[in-house]
Amino acid sequence: MDNAKPEGQLSDDWCIDSTKLNQRFPIYTRFNANDVLPDPISPLGADLIWKQQIIPGYSNAYAELGAISVAEANLEQDAFPAAAFRYGHMYVNVTVPRLLGIRAKIGWEAIDAAFFGSHPDAPPHETHPTDDDPAMSAIQEVRTGWTLTTTSFPELEEDTRIADRLRAQRPNFDEMSNAALVAYARSLAPYERMMWRGEVIAGAQSAVGPAVIGSVLPPDSGISPFQLVGPPGDVISAEPAYALWDLSRVVGNDTALSALFDEGIEGIVTVLRDKHPDFYQKLQVFLREFGYRGPSEWDLGADSWETRPELPLGLVDRMRQLSDDQSPAARRSEATAASEQAIAGVVESLAGNEQAIGTLHMGLDSARRFAGWRELGKSNCIKVINEARVALIEMGRRLTSEGHFTHPRQIFMALDGELDRLVLQPDLVTAAIAQREADWKQYADLDIPLFLDSRVPRVPIAQLKRLSSEKFTVASVGETLTAIGAAAGTATGRARIITDTGQIAAFEPGDVLVAPQTDPSWTPLFVVASAVIVGVGAPNSHAMIVSRELGIPCVAGLEGATHRIPEGAIVTVDGSTGSVTIDSLA
Repeated sequence: MDNAKPEGQLSDDWCIDSTKLNQRFPIYTRFNANDVLPDPISPLGADLIWKQQIIPGYSNAYAELGAISVAEANLEQDAFPAAAFRYGHMYVNVTVPRLLGIRAKIGWEAIDAAFFGSHPDAPPHETHPTDDDPAMSAIQEVRTGWTLTTTSFPELEEDTRIADRLRAQRPNFDEMSNAALVAYARSLAPYERMMWRGEVIAGAQSAVGPAVIGSVLPPDSGISPFQLVGPPGDVISAEPAYALWDLSRVVGNDTALSALFDEGIEGIVTVLRDKHPDFYQKLQVFLREFGYRGPSEWDLGADSWETRPELPLGLVDRMRQLSDDQSPAARRSEATAASEQAIAGVVESLAGNEQAIGTLHMGLDSARRFAGWRELGKSNCIKVINEARVALIEMGRRLTSEGHFTHPRQIFMALDGELDRLVLQPDLVTAAIAQREADWKQYADLDIPLFLDSRVPRVPIAQLKRLSSEKFTVASVGETLTAIGAAAGTATGRARIITDTGQIAAFEPGDVLVAPQTDPSWTPLFVVASAVIVGVGAPNSHAMIVSRELGIPCVAGLEGATHRIPEGAIVTVDGSTGSVTIDSLA
């Protein structure tokens, strides 16, 4: 149970914040974590999936990668180094990936630039006596060689087979009791511990190729490695955009379907099933293939496209307004051409230095492979989470119909140990679950620290600002805001502030998407956008990888973007320099 507290006051030690911060690896951040878990995590998602499985698996994956030793990964059994929860949110460790950079002889600053955007508020690395470890550096030398030359990833291939098999062999929930649904969801959780090896290795090594490219670029070239990498190809999280595009063409070419979508998305699924069975079947094929995706998809308690089909149908609605020449394939082709042109220019500048040209191409090949593998690793993990999610949603529906819950997703406000009581006697815990949901919503309004240090006492919740009361200076006409260039290209359009993919009804083709952060479920919306601006993220954040795949200019890490950029303003976005200029107001 949560600690006793006055009514309306949030606890400093909430039910999911029991994980300790690691003392050997003291620095944590919301960077990257904010990308994939932007909201307070659901209690059940934290308790069943993350604390029991992902965090220890995440930490041991760093050992398999060779960033830290197996002993270092398990120094504190109650404080695994990879991640922790504070203020109802997940934080990822900074010190461990920095150590990877140190032991790989590329420096911790290179890691910060790739994954954390070299944020000025980031605490500098403090040298530890065991940082320099010749044995681990030798492992990293071998690992780097593998990263630059391998064309296969057996562990990731195994993860993919398992994730796809679990999804294909889903049992018939109608034939299962609530006890069986709980047992099924619990049986899936341990797979997350294993699958984080592929996710971590692919994610960490995705920085090697760009670093190698940067090492041979002429110092005065003004070109970033990501301009050369361009669309990496074979990015699984970009595939839904192509599939949604195909659905949008069906709607756009059918007068009756277009008229139905003109009426709005709410309740449309039932009408499609009853009156447009051919399109409904196409939708079901899409959901079988990609239904595991969705906003905040790393959280067990979030909706997926499968549990709320209105989310992808809203994207279809936006895409149907685009002309055929604005397809994701066309944009990708344009981005590929720009990348190849930039590569040709660099090769010309390196003429006569065959070693440098060979190194450049080796880095490019590696960067593209690992960009795709990083997305595949994440997708495998999310597929398994969604299998547990849909089973628990079914149980939540039953408890709602029986009057125990006010809505099915309230089940995710439970803790793992409370699931058994929900099976046997729900009224023992439903009041506590309802109160926890009210608290959980309040945690979303906290302006939580971007970085944490285990050696420094935590800031009490009572001293944190509330986002709803925070004031930002709105940019004026002619002002240029600068952040990180995450995907090359320049575009001008109307700024639309979107904080939730459920708000896309107001988004028009050609608008500039301005969001606090994005995860892969947002990327089909990139197809509609002329450019993307996000408040958090770094050049190697996975949503930025997908924006490069789709050929969308992107600026990342622009703090307070949704507050500083005026709604409806005409802005010019330069994804190469990381600049956003306010051209005129609405």
